[in-house]
Amino acid sequence: MRFFQKDPIAEAERERRKAAYEQGRKDGHNDVDDSGLMTEHGSAVRRAYDRGRRDERARRPRRRGTPVLTTVLLLAACAGAFVVYLGVSQGSFAGGGRTIDQNIANAKAHAAQASRTAADRAGDALENAGQRIKQQNGDS
Repeated sequence: MRFFQKDPIAEAERERRKAAYEQGRKDGHNDVDDSGLMTEHGSAVRRAYDRGRRDERARRPRRRGTPVLTTVLLLAACAGAFVVYLGVSQGSFAGGGRTIDQNIANAKAHAAQASRTAADRAGDALENAGQRIKQQNGDS
């Protein structure tokens, strides 16, 4: 029965790998002193590794998105989701569009009225201030 016999080539390869593994462990232990601190060779390897990482980061700068662009895209996505919601809740996108148009028209009317009121109040305040200045200068 050939299946139960050990293959001498595979056995030799296994022993070679095991020896290489043990040598690597021994080399790793040589870089660490008794208190668990890395020796000079180990710290030099660490510095070289860190320098290589820094060089790689410097060679290929990170690309970041701008916060303004991210905000604009987020607002556009929210507006799109709201339009889809209105289309579903109104039964059609035309009904959702009408609802949006009505809300915009109402907001525009309220804003126009508020700006007229603010302009009238500002004009009245300027007129009253002018009258007070005239009275103070006329009295002096």
